[in-house]
Amino acid sequence: MAIDAKKIYQMYRAGHIVFVEEVHCPMVLEVMDTAGTVSAFCVKAGISDSCFYRWLNKHPVFHECYRLGCMIARENWEEEGRQGRYEEDFNLEIWKVQGSARFGVGRSNRVRIHLDADATPYDQYKQLVNQATMGDFSAAEFKQLMESVNIGCRAYESFELQQQVDEMKDDLKKMREHDGNNIIPIKEAAKRN
Repeated sequence: MAIDAKKIYQMYRAGHIVFVEEVHCPMVLEVMDTAGTVSAFCVKAGISDSCFYRWLNKHPVFHECYRLGCMIARENWEEEGRQGRYEEDFNLEIWKVQGSARFGVGRSNRVRIHLDADATPYDQYKQLVNQATMGDFSAAEFKQLMESVNIGCRAYESFELQQQVDEMKDDLKKMREHDGNNIIPIKEAAKRN
């Protein structure tokens, strides 16, 4: 596969990589029908996988097209197995490995999580729930992830609360310095009157 690395770099540098629903939604359906992988779509669209998952979280129509594409890709894989079982040269083991890697059939120990690293824990929680509804996790994996996110949410809340307490302490200190008036000192106001 030949790529024009300099052209791709210039497009990224100029900020020309943008989501266009009319282009990318049909493209994801087409790629999932033929190649059946996110990486194939990313290469065709000229984007990174992190950009792909940002688009997935941000654009509902793209998300739905991708989910339908996943179903098409899985059905294509299953049809390949149904047809191949009667052929002498069909490699059942390779077919199984592809199903495991692409569709979670026979689950490996790796879990792929697609979260926005800059999002709040609450938004990440929503992203995990959304990913779980897509069938990306087993029940045990989902339980472990939710427990971790709950701990993260509590830590985030504690951090936010501590910031508020620190701001209040700072405000009280300023008020004490100005004789309880947080706008202008009472002594200065008395001098003006």
